[in-house]
Formats: sequence, C-alpha cells, structure tokens
Amino acid sequence: MKTINLVSISFPGRDLCLGPVSIKRYALKDDGIASNYKISIFQYDLGTPINDIVESLTRKRADIYGFTAYVWNIKDVLEISERLKKNLPETVVVLGGPEASGMAKTLMEDNHYLDFIFAGEGETAFRSFLSGNNLSDVPGLVYRNDSTVVENPEAEFVNPDELSLPYECEDYRDYLDNSPTTVRAAIETSRGCPFNCGYCTWGRQRMRYFDLEKLRPAFDYLFQHPNVRTVYITDSNPFLRRKRTIDLIEMLIELNVHKKSVTFELSPEYMSDEKVLDLLPQLYNDEFALGVQSTSPQVLKLMNRKFNSEKYRKNIMLMKERNPNVRLWFSLIIGLPGDNYTQFVDSLDYVVNLNPEGIYVHELLCLPGSDYYKNPEKYGIKFMADAPHKILTNQTFPQEEYDQAKLLSYFVYLLHHFDEMRNGIYEQRTKQNGMRLVDYYTRFEAYLNGRVDYLVGRDIQDVTSWFFEAIAQEFMSDTSRVEQLQNLYQQFMLEEAWR
Repeated sequence: MKTINLVSISFPGRDLCLGPVSIKRYALKDDGIASNYKISIFQYDLGTPINDIVESLTRKRADIYGFTAYVWNIKDVLEISERLKKNLPETVVVLGGPEASGMAKTLMEDNHYLDFIFAGEGETAFRSFLSGNNLSDVPGLVYRNDSTVVENPEAEFVNPDELSLPYECEDYRDYLDNSPTTVRAAIETSRGCPFNCGYCTWGRQRMRYFDLEKLRPAFDYLFQHPNVRTVYITDSNPFLRRKRTIDLIEMLIELNVHKKSVTFELSPEYMSDEKVLDLLPQLYNDEFALGVQSTSPQVLKLMNRKFNSEKYRKNIMLMKERNPNVRLWFSLIIGLPGDNYTQFVDSLDYVVNLNPEGIYVHELLCLPGSDYYKNPEKYGIKFMADAPHKILTNQTFPQEEYDQAKLLSYFVYLLHHFDEMRNGIYEQRTKQNGMRLVDYYTRFEAYLNGRVDYLVGRDIQDVTSWFFEAIAQEFMSDTSRVEQLQNLYQQFMLEEAWR
C-alpha cells in the first residue's frame, strides 16, 4: 500500500486546514484508492522552525507529499519541499491551494524539485491522479513533459452534496480533540462568488450551496465541541439569498446553545432585509469586519466592483439601530489601480464618517490568479514577483503620495485604539466650518509632526501595513509616549475649538 502525507502550515489557534480534509475524504470514496493508498494529514503552526518540520516529515516517510500553498506560507512550503526532496529523492512532491494554482507554471519552471501542481479545486483532480489516469487526462494537473510544462484545463466544479464536511473526517475530529488550546473552527456553506473584483481570485465562480440539513450536524458538532472557541464561515458571502439566509441564521441560533461567536464575511449592500437584521444580533457576534476598499468611481470601475455608497451607509445605520452594541471595522486598500492620494483620502473620509470601531488599511497584494496579477500592464502597476506580491509602483499613485497615504492610514488606525480621541474627533462632524471629518485627522497628524514618535523609530517607507497592529501595540506599551499623545490631543482640540 502506498502512503500519502497531506501537509498544511497554518496560523496558530486554527482547526485542521479544510483543504486536505476534503481532498482525503473525496479520494477515499473511491474503493480502488481506498484499498491502495493510506492518506494521512499533518499540520504545523506557521513560524515553526523549518528544520523541525523537515525532520518531522522525513521521519514520516511517504510516497507522496502534498502541500497546501497560500500566500502566507508559500515561502516555507517551497523550502520544505526542496529539502524534503533532497532527503527523499524518490518521493513525489505535489502542491495545491490558491497560491500554487495562480502561478503553477512559474513554480514548475523555477523549482525542479516540484513534481506536480494541482490548479483549481483539488478534490476531483487528486482523485483522478490517484486513479492512475494518463497525466494528460487529469483535470487541473500541471506537469512536465520533457522540458515543457503542461497545464491541463481545471476540473469542473464539484457538487457540494458529494463532498464531506470536516466533522466526518477522523483526522479533523482527532485534531480538535487533542488541541492544547481552543481554536477558531472553519466551515463552508457554499463555494464560489458571483462578483469579479480585480484584486481577488474568487470571482466568476458559479455559486454552489451545501444543503442546510447536511450542514446541521456539522454546525452542531462545532458548537458542542469544548475546544472550539469561534466558528468561522468561509463563504465569499453567505447571505446572498434571502430565504436561505434566514433559514441558515435561524439554524445557527437554534444550535448555538453555548453562545459561541460566529464570524463571516459581510456585504452591507445585501443587509437591508429587516428580518435578517433582527436575527443577526442573536448570533452572539457584536463585531464585524466589512470591506469598502475604495469609494472612487474611477477605481471601482477599473476594479470591476460595484459599490453603492448611499445604500451601504443606509444599511450600516440600520445594523446599528438593530444592535447599538455592534462594533464595526472597515477595510480600505492602498495602491489600487487608478487611485491617488486625493481619492484615497476621500475613501478614508467616507469610512471615518461611519463611526467605526477601527479601520483596517491594507497595501494592495496582486494575488496569483487575480486580474491584477495577470494583467499588470493594463492597470499600470508593478508588484513583487514572490509572495506576498505587494505592489511596488502604481502609475497613478506616486511613491511620495503613496507613503503619505500610508502614514495617514496608520495614524487613523492608531487613534482608533483610543476611545477618547476617536469619539472626540467624530463629534467634530457637526461643526459647520467647511472641514471634512478626515481633515481633523490630517490636521492633528501635522500638529504632531516632530512632537511625538508614533511610528516608534521607524520610517513609513520601511513599514508594511500588516505590521500596523504590532507597531501600535509597541507604542501603547510605552506609557510616557501615550501620555504625551493624550496631552497633545487635548491641546489640539482646544485650539480647534477656537478656530
């Protein structure tokens, strides 16, 4: 019997990665595969020393090693794969996952130690591969034919009713049972996305839904398990169909007797239904992260993203009316094609006027498979070839303006950690002095120039947006700096009151 080790490298505090779980269960439904292959799943925390992972996997010798590659772990996956191939030259190394799918040909051309890559959904492709079909007949397979890299058409989408849910897999149950800490458990209720945003890889995928009765025991298992802290629904948007939305939320409320937090992606444009708004607060989740990305018509058109600012604002107000305790975080992206400093500040002003708990600002990542990644010349952008594929230049957003926008973004992000400052500035919106709310942030930022080091010794050019939180926490751990900021804020507000 041949052995297969499916490997994931994931963030600490998470459940077992769903990709390998689903692929294993789908493959073993084939009697021929079940009688000829033993499939095991291993997961390591992101940040585990590479040496430790390589030694562990080498001891777990297998005929095939399959890695799930994401933008956050691809560097580790490639290094582990190369060293594993050196230790076990006869083993077959395969990759799957979004990062591998989007740049499969490049990865195969640049990394001789990779034997195969599966592009797209992996269940059908991997089962076909293990069934012994000719390589040219395996959907989604990327392989070498002599010196040429061949890319087969991706597999047709699987009917969700044919897929197993995580709790049905023994590996998944064992992982939860033996977890030393509570985890965030993920589950999908649908696949696909009806939209086609330029920065995203989910677009143009037909929506497919899991039957709610099939999902019922899966959710019940997660809600009842003592090691599950939070349940995360991974769908692009679980609330696109009104009746299904209501049925799903009512089922979750019924099953969630321990009142665990349920989190998910949310598009306020689709949240105007009064019944849905009444049910949402009963999910025991008073905090939501919501995407705005940009409010510029020019940027949105290039992005191929629809956004109705008035409807969005109206529905946010409805959410707050139904649940006064709700805490909302909004996200923006710096560096989008067609954007510039002025338009970005307009987007930031729109968001701060929604009175959020906080604001996430992300530098644009051109993810493999996205339209931005495939057509950079069309959009006038350049980005890092290697992960995380961060934007390097944008012809409409000069570097000086880009850094200025990033500094303002961090500044607003930092101030939203202080309720007094966040609320105090928000209250200025009622003044009839011709200033926008965001102008108070820019004026306060200029007022602090040279008076307080809120970047804690760093230059904004050297800071990436995913370190905003770490820098903010470092700043807030210094009581003298915090006191200095608070005193300067009081002085600033007094001066503004006399304007």
